[in-house]
Amino acid sequence: MKNIEELLGYQGKTVVITGAASGMAKSATELLLSLGAKVYAVDRNETDLPVFQFISADLSQKATIDEVVAQLPEKIDALFMCHGVGIGKGKEKFIQMVNFVGQRYMVEELLPRITDGGSVTFISSTGGYGWEQNMQNVGEVLACPTFEATEKWVDEHVDLFTEEQTPDPYQFSKQCVTAYVKSKTRAPEFIGHKIRINAIGPSFTSTALIKEFNLAASSDGTEAGGAQVLHDLYLKSWNGRPGLPEEMGYPLVFIGSDLFSYLSGQVLYIDFGLTGEFDFQAASAK
Repeated sequence: MKNIEELLGYQGKTVVITGAASGMAKSATELLLSLGAKVYAVDRNETDLPVFQFISADLSQKATIDEVVAQLPEKIDALFMCHGVGIGKGKEKFIQMVNFVGQRYMVEELLPRITDGGSVTFISSTGGYGWEQNMQNVGEVLACPTFEATEKWVDEHVDLFTEEQTPDPYQFSKQCVTAYVKSKTRAPEFIGHKIRINAIGPSFTSTALIKEFNLAASSDGTEAGGAQVLHDLYLKSWNGRPGLPEEMGYPLVFIGSDLFSYLSGQVLYIDFGLTGEFDFQAASAK
């Protein structure tokens, strides 16, 4: 019987992870290192983790992504797309470019380097739940064939996604991530090389993005006021607590591993039952 490290299969494997300097991705990077992976980490901020190579980059721009791709290895066993930004007024386009447009472009540029049987794993969000109801817009984004075409679509539709509307810019970016995972499961460029594509869908989690969400939710302009709003909205009804970064980062590592070699096209919602409750309520209402 293999031990857990052997089952996960990261020993000596080449792994690329973005957003590795903080939050869920930092927790995932720590676990990957402990499992013997050769880790290439990408982030705007420096990391104090002993990764094989760190690359500092802003992943919202095509030219910068191209520079990062040029520095990454020719063979990648597992790719984790974990960087992202929260909500903020005036950042509607930036959110789309960081959270989806740039991520998709980077994945597709690196896809020829991913080994047969490898994995691509994203961080989506419970904010992406219900993407099916917004398929008109999400589908148009997915149909854009290039980075430039997708950016043009965002420029032409950015007024659709403001903090006052549903979905808000963050939610829409995560709807696109979730739908992309679903759409590519049996795409030839993935299934032809048995490359798996999955995502986790975290709920309310204590990471550096919390401040941005608190301020966006605040009615009095204070972070504390927003924190109370979010607590009342997401946690109060079930005496809940925010998730911890490692409670998201560790499952991320697991579903990208050999242990989950038959899992693809799935978004694993890690939300202490929030989306499960949504599903039950929707079914009960029919």
